[in-house]
Amino acid sequence: MQLVRLQGGPSQWNDVKDAADILWRSTHSPDINDITTALRDHYQNPTLSVSELWTGFNASRRAVVVYNTDKITIAFLGSDPNELHMNTWTDGSGWLGIPYPVFENGNRIHSFFRDMWHAMRQATFDALDSAVQDMAARGATPKQIIVTGFSMGGGISIMAFTDILERIRHTWGDQSGSPQSWARDEVLRELVQHITFAAVAAGDIGYYTVLNDLYHKYQIRAWDFMNHRDWTVHIHHWSFRSWRGYRYVLPDAMVRQFGDEFGGNGHGIWGYLRVAEWMAGDGDGQVDSVYNY
Repeated sequence: MQLVRLQGGPSQWNDVKDAADILWRSTHSPDINDITTALRDHYQNPTLSVSELWTGFNASRRAVVVYNTDKITIAFLGSDPNELHMNTWTDGSGWLGIPYPVFENGNRIHSFFRDMWHAMRQATFDALDSAVQDMAARGATPKQIIVTGFSMGGGISIMAFTDILERIRHTWGDQSGSPQSWARDEVLRELVQHITFAAVAAGDIGYYTVLNDLYHKYQIRAWDFMNHRDWTVHIHHWSFRSWRGYRYVLPDAMVRQFGDEFGGNGHGIWGYLRVAEWMAGDGDGQVDSVYNY
């Protein structure tokens, strides 16, 4: 299996930086108008739009869809510290509250992340459709669609990715009634990316094999970035500790200058943003994947 690796040099770090930036800025305010203003100011684009996504059973914003010129970012936000215990909700709650493993197409998946994604799946599709329609009204088409997530949001993005990819293929791509050139199978390698930061594991080896096969088939850039001191690397459920895409561990030489931004547990999205900014600029650090295919 030949998956797409992160290349040396700063060129590919700009997309990583933008993904981290949207994840970070989208947590600054409960008011979506404030976030929209902040992102418009940052990207110097007064037409940038933001849609916020809720689950209906969770009190906090779970994701945003950002439409910026010809780039769409679907960003699943990190968890509130008070919600980290929900990472233990790997199983469903059956009769009398007795937990049971949850399977999808024969593969075991994380119950909580599945439920979170299912609760906002249609709203995500609607926001994606709206962004593409707005582009078409301006005579443009998407050049990039980035699926990203941080921490538990990364876990949700793992549940979401296949559905989002198939939505693109069946609505505008080769599986639609009238395929558009920007969404054909042969250009998905340039159109779609899956970028995560300290993503919490969400599926077993079978689920990840299916996902890796998709990454391989369409040559999707699927990268997870992990601070070597990030404490969440130790909390993954044992059933879900398998390989997905490439996980790049950020070494001490790269992260130590941003210790305050990462925080005491090494798990701050601001820290990941600062590293990506540095690497997209003059940084000369080297990252290695812990997975080899």
